[in-house]
Amino acid sequence: MSGAGVVVWQSGWGWFQEEIAGPPELKVYATDALGCRPGYFGESISSLQKHADEVGAKGGVRIPTADDPVTIHATLQGESGQAIVVTGAEVTVLSSEPLPKTGSVIDGECGGGIDERTFDVDFSQSPVTVEPQIRSVANGTTMGRNFPFKVSSGDPEQFTFDLKNVSRDVSFAITLKWVSNGEPGSTRLDNGGRGYRVMGLPTKVPRYPLGALHKETDNKD
Repeated sequence: MSGAGVVVWQSGWGWFQEEIAGPPELKVYATDALGCRPGYFGESISSLQKHADEVGAKGGVRIPTADDPVTIHATLQGESGQAIVVTGAEVTVLSSEPLPKTGSVIDGECGGGIDERTFDVDFSQSPVTVEPQIRSVANGTTMGRNFPFKVSSGDPEQFTFDLKNVSRDVSFAITLKWVSNGEPGSTRLDNGGRGYRVMGLPTKVPRYPLGALHKETDNKD
């Protein structure tokens, strides 16, 4: 497996990250853990109001809810016409801590989406499971396609990992497995070595709408 180069740029509510790894003919682009709302910050609302624009841009630690899952998007594309077979994905929990009891939870806003290969990542299971998402359709339900997938220069694939049933403060990595030219290998997505971080909704932490960042509150430090 070759080394990885990392390029980071900011967009909206999250930091997008490009990770180039795996064999020389495979490129993998991955985002940080993204979501519409809510996000956790380790500061009081009055402290967050002092740098509200920065808070709104970064979005905090993502908290998946039933209505708004937290997602990680990974796009794979080959640099040649030779197909690379992506055979699976595994999640490795790097740390698991109790939910915080101080700080603030801020709601956010959401935009539109695109059709992707979507997988449910279930943190209530041990080990964490990665399964094709089951969706409701007109005549019932249907399960999305599972691995393997073929990737080449003219046939990229985009995967979406929906993070669900998170009850603690968790950091984790995703490992994509592949076969190139008959040789197996893997690419680890770990947010530049920091791991991806999500948490359950802290019940003892106050929760505010996004607009609260730009108005005075009665809450004191």
